[in-house]
Amino acid sequence: MSPAGYSIGTKIFGAFVAMGAIIAVLGAAGYGVLASAGDMAVTTFDGPLMAINYARAAQTDFTQLQMNELRYENTGAAEKSAIAADIANAASTFSDDLAVAEQRSFAADEQRLIRQIKALVNQWRAARDRDDVKTLERLDTQIDDKFDLLIELNTDHSFVSRRQTVSNVTNYRYATIGATVLALLLAAAITLFLRRRIIRPLSAAAAVADRIARGELQTEIPSGGADETGALLKSMTVMQDNIRAMMTRETSLRLSAENRLADALETSREGVILVAPDGRIVLANSALREFFPAIASSLVSGAGFAEALRLIQSQLAVSPNQPGGADLTGHAELELADGRWVRITASATSDGGSIMLLSDFTLVKEREESLRRATRAAEAANAAKTRFLANMSHELRTPLNAIIGFSEIISGQLFGLIANPRYLDYSGDILRSGRHLLEVINSVLDLARSESGKMMLDIHPTDMGEVLLDCATMVREQIAAAGLTLEMTGLDQPLPLSGDPAKLRQIFLNLLSNAMKFTPAGGRVWLDARLTPGGVAVTVGDSGIGMSAEDIDVAMQPFGQVDNRLERRYEGTGLGLPLTRALVELHGGTMTFDSAREQGTRVTVMFPHRAAGEVEFAAAG
Repeated sequence: MSPAGYSIGTKIFGAFVAMGAIIAVLGAAGYGVLASAGDMAVTTFDGPLMAINYARAAQTDFTQLQMNELRYENTGAAEKSAIAADIANAASTFSDDLAVAEQRSFAADEQRLIRQIKALVNQWRAARDRDDVKTLERLDTQIDDKFDLLIELNTDHSFVSRRQTVSNVTNYRYATIGATVLALLLAAAITLFLRRRIIRPLSAAAAVADRIARGELQTEIPSGGADETGALLKSMTVMQDNIRAMMTRETSLRLSAENRLADALETSREGVILVAPDGRIVLANSALREFFPAIASSLVSGAGFAEALRLIQSQLAVSPNQPGGADLTGHAELELADGRWVRITASATSDGGSIMLLSDFTLVKEREESLRRATRAAEAANAAKTRFLANMSHELRTPLNAIIGFSEIISGQLFGLIANPRYLDYSGDILRSGRHLLEVINSVLDLARSESGKMMLDIHPTDMGEVLLDCATMVREQIAAAGLTLEMTGLDQPLPLSGDPAKLRQIFLNLLSNAMKFTPAGGRVWLDARLTPGGVAVTVGDSGIGMSAEDIDVAMQPFGQVDNRLERRYEGTGLGLPLTRALVELHGGTMTFDSAREQGTRVTVMFPHRAAGEVEFAAAG
C-alpha cells in the first residue's frame, strides 16, 4: 500500500484543489472587473456629469434669483410678498444645487471655485440688501463667469475621467484575457501532470499485462512511483518473476517426464511406435527393432509411418496382399514369418497422431494351443468313457439278468424245496445284490445317455399329484423303518404337466431316497407341491444334517460322495443327484437347493407345463 501522500487519490484531490483555486482566482478577477466597472460608472455619473448638471442648475437658479429680484423692485406692494416667496425658494434651490455640485466635484480647483462662488453670492446678497446697484452688476458678472469656469472645469475633468475609464476598461480586458489564458495553461499543466503520473503509467501497465498474457514473459516492466500504479507495477514484476519460475519448473518437469517416459519406453519389453499428426515416426524403441531385425534400420524417428507399416506387414506369415491379409490399424494378433506371434494395439492420441504397441504373444498362443489340445483330448476321453460305460452296461446287463432270473427261481423254489435253508438265504442275497447292481448299471447307462444327448422322453399329459403319490407309496415302508415321518401337502389339487411319468418318478424317488439317507431317526421328510403360473413346483425337504455350498457342489458331480457325520445306512454310487438334475433339465425344469449344516435340506424342482422334450418325442413318434 503506497503512502497517503503519494497515492493517486491524493494526486487527484490536489488537482481538484488546484483547479478550484484557478476557478476561484478567475471568479475573483471577474468580480474585481465588475466592481471596477461599477465604480467607473458611479464615478463617471456621480462625479463630472452630476457636477456639470448641478453646476448648470445652480447657475440657472441664480439667474432665476436675479430675475425675481428685478421683479420685486419693479412691482407693486401687493405682489411683493409673492415675489419674496419666489426669491426665498430660488435661493433655497440655488443653495441645494450648489451643495450637490460641490459634493460631485472631486477636483481641488473645482472645490476652490465653488467656494469662491459661495463667497460672491454672499457678497451679492449683501449688496442687494444695501441696494448697491453697481456692486450687484459687478458681482453678477463675476458669478456668471465663475459658473462658466466651473462648468468648463467639470467638462474638462469629465473628459479626463472618460479617457481614464477607457484606458481602465482596456486594461481590464487584457487582464481578463491574460487570466483566462493563464488558467487554461495551468489546467493543461495539471492535466499533463495527471496524464504523466497516472494515465501513462496505467497505460504502460496495461500494455505490459497484454504482452505478458500473450506469453512474452521477458517483457520489461517499467518502474513506477510510490503511488498505487507503482505498487501495481511492482506487483506485476513479482508476478512476472513467479510466472517465469513456474514456467521454468513446468518446463523442467515436462522435460524430466518426457525423459522418464522415453527411458521407460526404451526399456519396455513391448515395441512402441509413436506417430505425429503429420504421419512421421516420433519415437520407435529398441524392442520394436528387435521384433523386426530385418527392417530395424527403417524403424527410426523421422521415418514415414506408412512405409514402416508396409515393411512390418512384409514380415508377417500372412501376406497383406493376399485374402485374409493383416490389418494393423486397430487390434490384432498376428503371426510373424519366423513363427512368433505378436499382439498389435493401435490407438489415436489427443493431438491427432497415433501410438502402436506390439507385444510378444507367442507363449500365450502356445498355452492356448496346449489348452485346445488338452480340451480335445478330454472331450475324446469323455466320449470314450461314455462309450465304455454304455458298452459295459450292456455287457453287464445280459449276465446280470440271468443271475437275477435264476436267483428268483431259487428263492421262489419253483422246482422244489431246498433242503438247506442257508441256500435259500444266499439266493435271496444274490437276488437283492443283483437288483441293486442292475439299478446302478441302469443309472450309469441313463447318465451316459444324458451326457451324450441320446436320452429320450416318453411324454404324456401327466398329473404330478399321482406321480408323487406313487413315489410316497413306494418309500413309505422304508421311511417308517428308518424311524421317520412323511408329510405331504398340495396333492389334493390337480397338477397337470406334460412329461415322462417314469422319469418323473425316478426324479422324486432319488430325492426321497437322499432325504431318508441323511435324516436321523425321529426326523421328518416332506413333499410340497403347488401350481404356479409358469408350471408345477415340487419341494422335497428333510430335517437332516444338511449340506454346505461346497458339499452341494461335490454331490452334484457324477460319483461324488459327501462324507457327513451321519452313518451311511444306504450305500450309494454318487449318481443319484447328477442323474436327477439331468432328468429335470431334460424336462426343461430347474432344480435349486436350500441347505445348511444342521439345518436340513430343501430341494425345489420347477417344471414348465409343457416339457422341453415333447417336440423331440413327437418328431420321433
